[in-house]
Amino acid sequence: MENGGLIIHLVTALGAALVGAAVALRLRQPLILGYILAGVAIGPFTPGIIGKTEAIAELAEIGIVFLMFVIGVQLSLRELLQASKVAVLGGLAQVLVMIGLGYLVGRALGWSDAQAYAFGAVISNSSSTVLGKLLADRGELDSRHARLGLAWSSVQDISSVVIVASLAFASPNARAMGPLLGKAALFFFVVMPLSFWVLPWGLRRASAFRSREFFALAVITLALTMAGGASVLGVSLALGAFLTGVVIGESDLAHRVLGDATPIRDVFSGVFFVSIGMLLDPRFLLESWALVLLTVSMIVLVKGAVTTVIARWLGCSTRLAVLLGAGLAQSAEFSFLLARIGLEEGVLTTPIFNLLLSATVVTILLSPLVNSLAPALARRLVKGRPERAGGAHAALLAPLANHTVVCGYGRVGSIVCALLARHAKPFVVIEEDLKLVESLRARGLTALFGDASLPAVLERAHLRSASLLILCMPERMAVRRALEHAREVKETLVVLARTHSYEDRRMLQEQGAQEAVVGELELALELGRSALERFGLAADVIEQSIDETRRGVEP
Repeated sequence: MENGGLIIHLVTALGAALVGAAVALRLRQPLILGYILAGVAIGPFTPGIIGKTEAIAELAEIGIVFLMFVIGVQLSLRELLQASKVAVLGGLAQVLVMIGLGYLVGRALGWSDAQAYAFGAVISNSSSTVLGKLLADRGELDSRHARLGLAWSSVQDISSVVIVASLAFASPNARAMGPLLGKAALFFFVVMPLSFWVLPWGLRRASAFRSREFFALAVITLALTMAGGASVLGVSLALGAFLTGVVIGESDLAHRVLGDATPIRDVFSGVFFVSIGMLLDPRFLLESWALVLLTVSMIVLVKGAVTTVIARWLGCSTRLAVLLGAGLAQSAEFSFLLARIGLEEGVLTTPIFNLLLSATVVTILLSPLVNSLAPALARRLVKGRPERAGGAHAALLAPLANHTVVCGYGRVGSIVCALLARHAKPFVVIEEDLKLVESLRARGLTALFGDASLPAVLERAHLRSASLLILCMPERMAVRRALEHAREVKETLVVLARTHSYEDRRMLQEQGAQEAVVGELELALELGRSALERFGLAADVIEQSIDETRRGVEP
Protein backbone atom coordinates (compact mmCIF):
# COMPACT_ATOMS: atom_id res chain seq x y z
CA MET A 1 0.00 0.00 0.00
CA GLU A 2 2.82 2.40 0.80
CA ASN A 3 4.23 2.13 -2.75
CA GLY A 4 0.88 2.08 -4.54
CA GLY A 5 -0.06 4.57 -7.21
CA LEU A 6 -2.42 7.50 -6.90
CA ILE A 7 -5.47 5.39 -7.73
CA ILE A 8 -4.70 3.05 -4.82
CA HIS A 9 -4.48 5.93 -2.36
CA LEU A 10 -7.67 7.48 -3.71
CA VAL A 11 -9.58 4.19 -3.46
CA THR A 12 -8.28 3.68 0.08
CA ALA A 13 -9.44 7.14 1.18
CA LEU A 14 -12.79 6.96 -0.61
CA GLY A 15 -13.43 3.46 0.69
CA ALA A 16 -12.72 4.54 4.24
CA ALA A 17 -14.95 7.62 3.80
CA LEU A 18 -17.74 5.44 2.41
CA VAL A 19 -17.64 3.00 5.32
CA GLY A 20 -17.35 5.80 7.88
CA ALA A 21 -20.27 7.69 6.36
CA ALA A 22 -22.44 4.56 6.28
CA VAL A 23 -21.77 3.84 9.95
CA ALA A 24 -22.39 7.47 10.93
CA LEU A 25 -25.67 7.63 9.02
CA ARG A 26 -26.76 4.31 10.47
CA LEU A 27 -26.12 5.59 13.99
CA ARG A 28 -27.62 9.03 13.15
CA GLN A 29 -24.34 10.80 13.86
CA PRO A 30 -22.69 13.68 11.95
CA LEU A 31 -20.75 12.58 8.89
CA ILE A 32 -17.61 14.32 10.15
CA LEU A 33 -17.36 11.82 13.00
CA GLY A 34 -17.62 8.90 10.61
CA TYR A 35 -14.97 10.31 8.29
CA ILE A 36 -12.45 11.07 11.05
CA LEU A 37 -12.85 7.71 12.80
CA ALA A 38 -12.47 5.98 9.43
CA GLY A 39 -9.23 7.90 8.99
CA VAL A 40 -8.03 6.70 12.39
CA ALA A 41 -8.76 3.13 11.29
CA ILE A 42 -6.58 3.35 8.15
CA GLY A 43 -3.95 5.58 9.73
CA PRO A 44 -0.35 4.55 10.42
CA PHE A 45 -0.95 4.34 14.18
CA THR A 46 -3.57 1.56 14.11
CA PRO A 47 -3.34 -2.03 12.81
CA GLY A 48 -4.99 -3.17 9.60
CA ILE A 49 -5.16 -1.42 6.24
CA ILE A 50 -2.73 1.49 6.18
CA GLY A 51 -3.04 4.37 3.75
CA LYS A 52 -0.15 6.63 2.81
CA THR A 53 -0.72 9.76 4.85
CA GLU A 54 1.20 12.15 2.60
CA ALA A 55 -0.54 11.04 -0.61
CA ILE A 56 -4.04 11.15 0.90
CA ALA A 57 -3.30 14.55 2.48
CA GLU A 58 -2.50 15.90 -0.98
CA LEU A 59 -5.79 14.53 -2.33
CA ALA A 60 -7.55 16.07 0.68
CA GLU A 61 -6.46 19.53 -0.43
CA ILE A 62 -8.91 19.18 -3.32
CA GLY A 63 -11.62 18.65 -0.72
CA ILE A 64 -10.59 21.81 1.13
CA VAL A 65 -10.67 23.83 -2.09
CA PHE A 66 -14.10 22.77 -3.28
CA LEU A 67 -15.73 22.68 0.15
CA MET A 68 -14.80 26.32 0.77
CA PHE A 69 -15.38 27.29 -2.88
CA VAL A 70 -18.98 26.04 -2.81
CA ILE A 71 -19.63 27.74 0.53
CA GLY A 72 -18.34 31.00 -0.93
CA VAL A 73 -20.62 30.69 -3.98
CA GLN A 74 -23.64 30.06 -1.75
CA LEU A 75 -23.06 33.08 0.48
CA SER A 76 -24.03 36.63 -0.39
CA LEU A 77 -21.20 39.18 -0.56
CA ARG A 78 -23.57 41.85 0.73
CA GLU A 79 -24.44 39.79 3.79
CA LEU A 80 -20.77 39.06 4.46
CA LEU A 81 -19.95 42.76 4.28
CA GLN A 82 -22.74 43.47 6.76
CA ALA A 83 -21.00 41.16 9.21
CA SER A 84 -17.57 42.63 8.46
CA LYS A 85 -17.39 45.14 11.32
CA VAL A 86 -18.12 42.60 14.04
CA ALA A 87 -16.04 39.93 12.26
CA VAL A 88 -12.96 42.11 11.75
CA LEU A 89 -12.88 43.62 15.23
CA GLY A 90 -13.96 40.41 16.93
CA GLY A 91 -11.70 38.12 14.94
CA LEU A 92 -8.59 40.22 15.53
CA ALA A 93 -9.38 40.69 19.23
CA GLN A 94 -9.99 36.98 19.71
CA VAL A 95 -6.74 36.04 17.97
CA LEU A 96 -4.74 38.45 20.11
CA VAL A 97 -6.38 37.31 23.35
CA MET A 98 -5.85 33.62 22.56
CA ILE A 99 -2.21 34.18 21.59
CA GLY A 100 -1.71 35.95 24.92
CA LEU A 101 -3.44 33.22 26.93
CA GLY A 102 -1.63 30.49 25.01
CA TYR A 103 1.67 32.22 25.67
CA LEU A 104 0.98 32.31 29.41
CA VAL A 105 0.07 28.61 29.43
CA GLY A 106 3.17 27.72 27.42
CA ARG A 107 5.45 29.64 29.75
CA ALA A 108 3.79 27.99 32.76
CA LEU A 109 4.64 24.62 31.18
CA GLY A 110 8.30 25.62 30.96
CA TRP A 111 8.45 26.27 27.22
CA SER A 112 10.57 29.00 25.64
CA ASP A 113 9.11 32.35 24.58
CA ALA A 114 9.02 31.31 20.92
CA GLN A 115 7.40 27.95 21.70
CA ALA A 116 4.78 29.56 23.94
CA TYR A 117 3.99 32.14 21.25
CA ALA A 118 3.65 29.44 18.58
CA PHE A 119 1.36 27.45 20.89
CA GLY A 120 -0.94 30.45 21.32
CA ALA A 121 -0.88 31.19 17.58
CA VAL A 122 -1.94 27.65 16.66
CA ILE A 123 -4.85 27.45 19.12
CA SER A 124 -6.09 30.94 18.15
CA ASN A 125 -7.20 29.80 14.70
CA SER A 126 -10.51 28.10 13.89
CA SER A 127 -11.37 26.08 10.81
CA SER A 128 -13.72 27.62 8.28
CA THR A 129 -13.78 24.21 6.56
CA VAL A 130 -15.08 22.40 9.65
CA LEU A 131 -17.50 25.24 10.43
CA GLY A 132 -18.87 25.27 6.90
CA LYS A 133 -19.34 21.50 6.83
CA LEU A 134 -21.15 21.45 10.17
CA LEU A 135 -23.47 24.30 9.24
CA ALA A 136 -24.24 22.77 5.85
CA ASP A 137 -25.10 19.40 7.44
CA ARG A 138 -27.36 21.17 9.98
CA GLY A 139 -29.12 23.21 7.29
CA GLU A 140 -27.98 26.49 8.90
CA LEU A 141 -25.67 27.86 6.22
CA ASP A 142 -27.95 30.84 5.59
CA SER A 143 -28.30 31.73 9.29
CA ARG A 144 -26.78 34.89 10.76
CA HIS A 145 -24.37 33.01 13.01
CA ALA A 146 -23.17 31.07 9.94
CA ARG A 147 -22.42 34.24 7.96
CA LEU A 148 -20.77 35.90 10.95
CA GLY A 149 -18.80 32.75 11.82
CA LEU A 150 -17.41 32.32 8.31
CA ALA A 151 -16.49 36.01 8.11
CA TRP A 152 -14.85 35.80 11.57
CA SER A 153 -12.90 32.69 10.55
CA SER A 154 -11.77 34.41 7.35
CA VAL A 155 -10.36 37.25 9.44
CA GLN A 156 -8.47 34.64 11.47
CA ASP A 157 -7.06 33.18 8.26
CA ILE A 158 -5.92 36.60 7.08
CA SER A 159 -4.29 37.33 10.42
CA SER A 160 -2.49 34.00 10.18
CA VAL A 161 -0.51 35.37 7.25
CA VAL A 162 1.14 37.75 9.73
CA ILE A 163 1.57 34.89 12.21
CA VAL A 164 3.35 32.76 9.60
CA ALA A 165 5.70 35.63 8.87
CA SER A 166 6.37 36.17 12.58
CA LEU A 167 7.13 32.47 13.08
CA ALA A 168 9.71 32.67 10.34
CA PHE A 169 11.18 35.78 11.99
CA ALA A 170 11.22 34.15 15.47
CA SER A 171 12.86 30.93 14.28
CA PRO A 172 16.54 30.11 14.89
CA ASN A 173 17.03 30.55 11.14
CA ALA A 174 15.25 33.90 11.10
CA ARG A 175 14.07 35.19 7.75
CA ALA A 176 12.80 38.62 6.75
CA MET A 177 9.08 39.23 7.22
CA GLY A 178 8.86 41.72 4.35
CA PRO A 179 8.78 39.26 1.42
CA LEU A 180 6.18 37.04 3.11
CA LEU A 181 3.86 39.95 3.87
CA GLY A 182 4.50 41.46 0.44
CA LYS A 183 3.29 38.30 -1.33
CA ALA A 184 0.15 38.19 0.79
CA ALA A 185 -0.52 41.87 0.05
CA LEU A 186 -0.18 41.08 -3.67
CA PHE A 187 -2.99 38.53 -3.37
CA PHE A 188 -5.40 40.70 -1.34
CA PHE A 189 -4.81 44.05 -3.05
CA VAL A 190 -4.06 43.04 -6.64
CA VAL A 191 -5.25 39.50 -7.43
CA MET A 192 -8.59 39.66 -5.59
CA PRO A 193 -9.70 43.08 -6.96
CA LEU A 194 -8.83 41.93 -10.49
CA SER A 195 -10.76 38.69 -9.96
CA PHE A 196 -14.06 40.65 -9.68
CA TRP A 197 -13.68 41.37 -13.39
CA VAL A 198 -11.56 38.49 -14.68
CA LEU A 199 -13.49 35.56 -13.17
CA PRO A 200 -17.01 36.54 -14.35
CA TRP A 201 -15.58 37.43 -17.77
CA GLY A 202 -13.85 34.05 -18.03
CA LEU A 203 -17.01 32.18 -17.05
CA ARG A 204 -19.11 34.09 -19.57
CA ARG A 205 -16.61 33.22 -22.30
CA ALA A 206 -16.67 29.56 -21.24
CA SER A 207 -20.47 29.58 -21.24
CA ALA A 208 -20.52 30.98 -24.79
CA PHE A 209 -19.21 27.64 -26.13
CA ARG A 210 -22.50 26.02 -25.02
CA SER A 211 -20.66 22.92 -23.83
CA ARG A 212 -21.43 21.67 -20.34
CA GLU A 213 -18.18 19.70 -20.20
CA PHE A 214 -16.11 22.73 -21.18
CA PHE A 215 -17.87 24.94 -18.63
CA ALA A 216 -17.35 22.40 -15.84
CA LEU A 217 -13.67 22.14 -16.80
CA ALA A 218 -13.38 25.93 -16.67
CA VAL A 219 -14.99 26.09 -13.21
CA ILE A 220 -12.68 23.41 -11.79
CA THR A 221 -9.61 25.02 -13.34
CA LEU A 222 -10.47 28.49 -12.04
CA ALA A 223 -11.17 27.24 -8.51
CA LEU A 224 -7.94 25.25 -8.29
CA THR A 225 -5.88 28.00 -9.94
CA MET A 226 -7.10 30.72 -7.58
CA ALA A 227 -6.68 28.51 -4.50
CA GLY A 228 -3.24 27.36 -5.65
CA GLY A 229 -2.21 30.92 -6.41
CA ALA A 230 -3.30 31.99 -2.93
CA SER A 231 -1.18 29.21 -1.44
CA VAL A 232 1.87 30.26 -3.48
CA LEU A 233 1.45 33.83 -2.22
CA GLY A 234 1.36 32.73 1.39
CA VAL A 235 -2.45 32.65 1.86
CA SER A 236 -4.26 29.47 2.82
CA LEU A 237 -5.94 27.27 0.21
CA ALA A 238 -9.19 27.47 2.18
CA LEU A 239 -9.28 31.27 2.25
CA GLY A 240 -8.30 31.58 -1.39
CA ALA A 241 -11.02 29.13 -2.47
CA PHE A 242 -13.62 30.79 -0.22
CA LEU A 243 -12.95 34.30 -1.55
CA THR A 244 -12.99 32.99 -5.12
CA GLY A 245 -16.39 31.44 -4.49
CA VAL A 246 -17.70 34.69 -3.01
CA VAL A 247 -16.64 36.59 -6.13
CA ILE A 248 -18.19 34.06 -8.51
CA GLY A 249 -21.33 33.90 -6.35
CA GLU A 250 -22.13 37.49 -7.39
CA SER A 251 -22.20 36.59 -11.10
CA ASP A 252 -25.29 35.53 -13.04
CA LEU A 253 -23.68 32.13 -13.70
CA ALA A 254 -23.38 31.21 -10.01
CA HIS A 255 -26.11 28.57 -10.29
CA ARG A 256 -24.24 26.71 -13.04
CA VAL A 257 -20.98 26.94 -11.12
CA LEU A 258 -22.66 25.54 -8.03
CA GLY A 259 -24.09 22.60 -9.97
CA ASP A 260 -20.70 21.65 -11.38
CA ALA A 261 -18.67 22.11 -8.19
CA THR A 262 -20.99 20.51 -5.64
CA PRO A 263 -20.43 16.84 -6.66
CA ILE A 264 -16.65 17.30 -6.42
CA ARG A 265 -17.06 18.88 -3.01
CA ASP A 266 -19.21 16.01 -1.76
CA VAL A 267 -16.61 13.43 -2.77
CA PHE A 268 -13.38 15.10 -1.72
CA SER A 269 -14.59 16.74 1.50
CA GLY A 270 -14.86 13.21 2.90
CA VAL A 271 -11.27 12.55 1.86
CA PHE A 272 -10.18 15.69 3.72
CA PHE A 273 -11.69 14.60 7.02
CA VAL A 274 -10.35 11.05 6.54
CA SER A 275 -6.87 12.55 6.16
CA ILE A 276 -7.32 14.39 9.47
CA GLY A 277 -8.25 11.16 11.22
CA MET A 278 -5.09 9.52 9.91
CA LEU A 279 -3.01 12.03 11.88
CA LEU A 280 -4.42 10.96 15.23
CA ASP A 281 -2.13 8.71 17.29
CA PRO A 282 -4.22 6.93 19.96
CA ARG A 283 -1.05 5.94 21.86
CA PHE A 284 0.07 9.57 22.15
CA LEU A 285 -3.39 10.48 23.47
CA LEU A 286 -3.09 7.89 26.22
CA GLU A 287 0.49 8.74 27.14
CA SER A 288 0.03 12.52 27.16
CA TRP A 289 -3.65 12.71 28.05
CA ALA A 290 -3.19 15.51 30.59
CA LEU A 291 -1.49 17.87 28.14
CA VAL A 292 -3.95 16.93 25.39
CA LEU A 293 -6.86 17.62 27.74
CA LEU A 294 -5.37 20.99 28.66
CA THR A 295 -4.89 21.96 25.01
CA VAL A 296 -8.37 20.78 24.04
CA SER A 297 -9.80 22.83 26.91
CA MET A 298 -7.94 25.89 25.68
CA ILE A 299 -9.36 25.46 22.17
CA VAL A 300 -12.92 24.44 23.04
CA LEU A 301 -13.71 26.03 26.41
CA VAL A 302 -11.42 29.04 26.57
CA LYS A 303 -11.55 30.06 22.91
CA GLY A 304 -15.29 29.44 22.80
CA ALA A 305 -15.79 31.60 25.90
CA VAL A 306 -13.47 34.35 24.64
CA THR A 307 -15.30 34.45 21.30
CA THR A 308 -18.68 34.61 23.04
CA VAL A 309 -17.64 37.43 25.35
CA ILE A 310 -16.13 39.48 22.52
CA ALA A 311 -19.23 38.98 20.35
CA ARG A 312 -21.47 40.16 23.20
CA TRP A 313 -19.18 43.15 23.75
CA LEU A 314 -19.60 44.04 20.06
CA GLY A 315 -23.41 44.03 20.38
CA CYS A 316 -24.43 40.49 19.39
CA SER A 317 -27.32 38.90 21.24
CA THR A 318 -26.53 36.24 23.84
CA ARG A 319 -27.84 33.46 21.63
CA LEU A 320 -25.91 34.64 18.56
CA ALA A 321 -22.72 35.04 20.60
CA VAL A 322 -23.01 31.55 22.11
CA LEU A 323 -23.70 29.91 18.73
CA LEU A 324 -20.75 31.79 17.26
CA GLY A 325 -18.47 30.75 20.12
CA ALA A 326 -19.51 27.11 19.77
CA GLY A 327 -18.95 27.13 16.01
CA LEU A 328 -15.43 28.53 16.35
CA ALA A 329 -14.44 26.32 19.31
CA GLN A 330 -12.27 24.08 17.15
CA SER A 331 -9.16 24.11 14.99
CA ALA A 332 -8.13 22.31 11.83
CA GLU A 333 -6.34 22.83 8.54
CA PHE A 334 -4.70 26.21 9.15
CA SER A 335 -3.71 25.17 12.66
CA PHE A 336 -1.99 22.15 11.10
CA LEU A 337 -0.19 24.49 8.72
CA LEU A 338 0.94 26.83 11.51
CA ALA A 339 2.15 23.90 13.62
CA ARG A 340 4.00 22.40 10.66
CA ILE A 341 5.67 25.73 9.86
CA GLY A 342 6.63 26.10 13.52
CA LEU A 343 8.25 22.65 13.44
CA GLU A 344 10.06 23.28 10.16
CA GLU A 345 11.36 26.65 11.36
CA GLY A 346 12.66 25.09 14.57
CA VAL A 347 10.27 27.04 16.80
CA LEU A 348 8.34 23.94 17.96
CA THR A 349 9.74 20.64 19.13
CA THR A 350 8.34 17.32 17.90
CA PRO A 351 6.46 16.57 21.19
CA ILE A 352 4.74 19.99 21.13
CA PHE A 353 3.88 19.50 17.45
CA ASN A 354 2.30 16.10 18.20
CA LEU A 355 0.41 17.64 21.11
CA LEU A 356 -1.09 20.37 18.94
CA LEU A 357 -1.88 17.89 16.18
CA SER A 358 -3.68 15.47 18.52
CA ALA A 359 -5.61 18.18 20.35
CA THR A 360 -6.74 19.74 17.09
CA VAL A 361 -8.13 16.44 15.80
CA VAL A 362 -9.95 15.89 19.10
CA THR A 363 -11.60 19.33 18.85
CA ILE A 364 -12.96 18.42 15.42
CA LEU A 365 -14.39 15.20 16.87
CA LEU A 366 -16.03 17.22 19.65
CA SER A 367 -17.30 19.98 17.36
CA PRO A 368 -20.69 18.38 16.45
CA LEU A 369 -21.42 17.77 20.14
CA VAL A 370 -20.39 21.29 21.14
CA ASN A 371 -22.62 22.84 18.48
CA SER A 372 -25.58 20.67 19.44
CA LEU A 373 -25.26 21.76 23.09
CA ALA A 374 -24.85 25.47 22.30
CA PRO A 375 -28.59 26.35 21.99
CA ALA A 376 -29.32 24.85 25.42
CA LEU A 377 -26.40 26.80 26.91
CA ALA A 378 -27.74 30.02 25.38
CA ARG A 379 -31.14 29.41 26.97
CA ARG A 380 -29.55 28.86 30.38
CA LEU A 381 -27.54 32.06 30.11
CA VAL A 382 -30.62 34.21 29.47
CA LYS A 383 -32.92 32.32 31.83
CA GLY A 384 -34.07 34.51 34.66
CA ARG A 385 -32.90 37.64 32.86
CA PRO A 386 -35.86 38.54 30.62
CA GLU A 387 -34.74 42.15 30.34
CA ARG A 388 -31.74 40.94 28.32
CA ALA A 389 -33.76 38.48 26.31
CA GLY A 390 -35.94 41.14 24.78
CA GLY A 391 -33.88 44.24 25.11
CA ALA A 392 -35.10 47.75 25.67
CA HIS A 393 -37.10 47.69 22.46
CA ALA A 394 -39.45 45.03 23.83
CA ALA A 395 -40.96 47.26 26.48
CA LEU A 396 -42.03 49.84 23.88
CA LEU A 397 -44.57 47.56 22.18
CA ALA A 398 -48.17 48.64 22.63
CA PRO A 399 -50.85 46.00 23.33
CA LEU A 400 -51.83 44.10 20.20
CA ALA A 401 -54.59 41.66 19.29
CA ASN A 402 -55.35 39.34 16.36
CA HIS A 403 -51.98 40.09 14.86
CA THR A 404 -49.27 37.92 13.27
CA VAL A 405 -45.92 37.28 14.92
CA VAL A 406 -43.15 36.77 12.34
CA CYS A 407 -39.96 35.27 13.76
CA GLY A 408 -36.92 36.09 11.64
CA TYR A 409 -36.57 38.84 9.03
CA GLY A 410 -34.14 37.20 6.64
CA ARG A 411 -34.72 36.18 3.04
CA VAL A 412 -37.91 34.31 3.90
CA GLY A 413 -39.30 36.50 6.68
CA SER A 414 -38.87 39.73 4.75
CA ILE A 415 -41.02 38.42 1.88
CA VAL A 416 -43.68 37.18 4.28
CA CYS A 417 -43.81 40.59 5.97
CA ALA A 418 -43.99 42.36 2.62
CA LEU A 419 -47.09 40.35 1.71
CA LEU A 420 -48.71 41.04 5.07
CA ALA A 421 -47.97 44.75 4.76
CA ARG A 422 -49.39 44.89 1.24
CA HIS A 423 -52.74 43.68 2.54
CA ALA A 424 -52.59 45.82 5.70
CA LYS A 425 -52.44 42.87 8.09
CA PRO A 426 -50.92 43.78 11.47
CA PHE A 427 -47.73 41.96 12.40
CA VAL A 428 -44.78 42.02 14.79
CA VAL A 429 -41.26 41.07 13.71
CA ILE A 430 -38.89 39.31 16.12
CA GLU A 431 -35.27 39.59 15.00
CA GLU A 432 -31.95 39.21 16.83
CA ASP A 433 -30.04 41.62 14.59
CA LEU A 434 -30.28 44.90 16.52
CA LYS A 435 -29.34 47.08 13.54
CA LEU A 436 -32.02 45.42 11.44
CA VAL A 437 -34.58 45.95 14.20
CA GLU A 438 -33.69 49.65 14.38
CA SER A 439 -34.01 49.89 10.60
CA LEU A 440 -37.45 48.28 10.65
CA ARG A 441 -38.62 50.57 13.43
CA ALA A 442 -37.36 53.59 11.46
CA ARG A 443 -39.61 52.43 8.60
CA GLY A 444 -42.59 52.39 10.93
CA LEU A 445 -42.78 48.61 11.39
CA THR A 446 -43.34 46.97 14.77
CA ALA A 447 -40.15 45.09 15.57
CA LEU A 448 -38.77 43.41 18.66
CA PHE A 449 -35.11 42.66 19.34
CA GLY A 450 -34.38 39.22 20.79
CA ASP A 451 -34.17 35.48 20.31
CA ALA A 452 -37.52 34.12 19.10
CA SER A 453 -36.86 30.75 20.68
CA LEU A 454 -37.04 32.30 24.18
CA PRO A 455 -40.42 32.39 25.95
CA ALA A 456 -39.80 35.89 27.34
CA VAL A 457 -39.34 37.34 23.86
CA LEU A 458 -42.41 35.60 22.42
CA GLU A 459 -44.54 36.79 25.31
CA ARG A 460 -43.46 40.39 24.75
CA ALA A 461 -44.71 40.06 21.19
CA HIS A 462 -48.16 39.47 22.78
CA LEU A 463 -48.33 35.88 21.62
CA ARG A 464 -51.40 35.16 23.77
CA SER A 465 -53.50 37.64 21.79
CA ALA A 466 -51.99 36.80 18.38
CA SER A 467 -53.90 34.85 15.74
CA LEU A 468 -50.92 33.57 13.74
CA LEU A 469 -47.26 32.67 14.38
CA ILE A 470 -44.91 32.33 11.41
CA LEU A 471 -41.49 30.80 12.15
CA CYS A 472 -39.01 31.87 9.45
CA MET A 473 -35.73 31.21 11.32
CA PRO A 474 -33.31 28.88 9.50
CA GLU A 475 -32.15 27.16 12.74
CA ARG A 476 -34.31 24.07 13.20
CA MET A 477 -33.83 23.79 16.97
CA ALA A 478 -34.89 27.41 17.45
CA VAL A 479 -38.02 26.71 15.41
CA ARG A 480 -38.87 23.69 17.53
CA ARG A 481 -38.45 25.56 20.81
CA ALA A 482 -40.57 28.49 19.63
CA LEU A 483 -43.30 26.11 18.53
CA GLU A 484 -43.19 24.24 21.82
CA HIS A 485 -43.65 27.42 23.83
CA ALA A 486 -46.39 28.67 21.50
CA ARG A 487 -48.38 25.49 22.10
CA GLU A 488 -48.00 25.91 25.87
CA VAL A 489 -49.20 29.50 25.75
CA LYS A 490 -52.09 29.15 23.30
CA GLU A 491 -53.24 25.82 21.92
CA THR A 492 -55.53 27.44 19.33
CA LEU A 493 -52.77 29.57 17.81
CA VAL A 494 -52.16 28.81 14.13
CA VAL A 495 -48.45 28.14 13.53
CA LEU A 496 -46.69 28.10 10.16
CA ALA A 497 -43.05 27.02 10.10
CA ARG A 498 -40.12 26.95 7.73
CA THR A 499 -38.10 23.74 7.59
CA HIS A 500 -35.36 22.10 5.57
CA SER A 501 -36.22 18.40 5.56
CA TYR A 502 -39.15 15.98 5.56
CA GLU A 503 -38.03 14.63 8.93
CA ASP A 504 -38.21 18.10 10.48
CA ARG A 505 -41.59 18.66 8.85
CA ARG A 506 -42.96 15.51 10.44
CA MET A 507 -41.63 16.50 13.86
CA LEU A 508 -43.07 20.01 13.62
CA GLN A 509 -46.47 18.73 12.53
CA GLU A 510 -46.49 16.22 15.37
CA GLN A 511 -45.61 19.08 17.72
CA GLY A 512 -48.64 21.06 16.56
CA ALA A 513 -47.67 23.17 13.53
CA GLN A 514 -50.56 23.56 11.09
CA GLU A 515 -48.13 23.89 8.21
CA ALA A 516 -44.42 23.07 7.95
CA VAL A 517 -43.04 24.18 4.60
CA VAL A 518 -40.10 22.32 3.06
CA GLY A 519 -38.37 24.74 0.71
CA GLU A 520 -37.31 22.19 -1.91
CA LEU A 521 -40.77 20.58 -1.97
CA GLU A 522 -42.52 23.90 -2.62
CA LEU A 523 -39.98 24.74 -5.31
CA ALA A 524 -40.67 21.41 -7.04
CA LEU A 525 -44.45 21.93 -6.79
CA GLU A 526 -44.25 25.42 -8.29
CA LEU A 527 -42.15 24.11 -11.16
CA GLY A 528 -44.70 21.34 -11.66
CA ARG A 529 -47.51 23.91 -11.63
CA SER A 530 -45.79 25.94 -14.34
CA ALA A 531 -45.27 22.81 -16.44
CA LEU A 532 -48.93 21.77 -16.18
CA GLU A 533 -50.09 25.28 -17.06
CA ARG A 534 -48.01 25.10 -20.24
CA PHE A 535 -49.97 21.98 -21.19
CA GLY A 536 -53.24 23.91 -20.84
CA LEU A 537 -54.70 22.06 -17.85
CA ALA A 538 -57.48 23.78 -15.93
CA ALA A 539 -56.46 25.73 -12.81
CA ASP A 540 -58.66 23.68 -10.47
CA VAL A 541 -57.24 20.40 -11.80
CA ILE A 542 -53.69 21.66 -11.31
CA GLU A 543 -54.44 22.84 -7.78
CA GLN A 544 -55.99 19.49 -6.87
CA SER A 545 -52.96 17.61 -8.21
CA ILE A 546 -50.57 19.82 -6.26
CA ASP A 547 -52.55 19.41 -3.04
CA GLU A 548 -52.63 15.63 -3.43
CA THR A 549 -48.91 15.53 -4.20
CA ARG A 550 -48.09 17.72 -1.20
CA ARG A 551 -50.11 15.49 1.14
CA GLY A 552 -48.74 12.33 -0.41
CA VAL A 553 -45.04 13.13 -0.05
CA GLU A 554 -43.74 10.93 2.76
CA PRO A 555 -41.77 12.93 5.36
